[in-house]
Amino acid sequence: MNRKLFSVGVALWLLVACLPGCDEGQDDWNGSAKISGYVYTDASHTRGVSGVQVILESDPNSENPYLGPDRWVESNAAGYFERSVFLGRDQENPDHYEYVADMSVGYFWRDKAFRWSGGVTVSPGTHFTLPAVDTTMFQ
Repeated sequence: MNRKLFSVGVALWLLVACLPGCDEGQDDWNGSAKISGYVYTDASHTRGVSGVQVILESDPNSENPYLGPDRWVESNAAGYFERSVFLGRDQENPDHYEYVADMSVGYFWRDKAFRWSGGVTVSPGTHFTLPAVDTTMFQ
């Protein structure tokens, strides 16, 4: 009896622990796109920079602007970042995903910023790898 109660307790704890990190559609690869990249200290691309805030947002000047909320991610010790973006379902056929979105990317680090706009087009099930940037590009 105690083992069963313990198992149920662990299962409930895992469920509750996961809830804050879950995002509707985030785990649905058919409706999400992944965007990743690296931030380095300089053009030699040998040392990554941790703590760079990266925002993925709509490119309002495009033909197919992303309609979802902005997404934030932070680069790790190697300078790598990765974030999934839920793109949504086709309005006419909710079981089908055919949404294509244009996004822009902003980088923020130590009161400096760099914007990558245009050319970031994602669709469900894709992985868009951004060109590497370095902090000498930040102003």
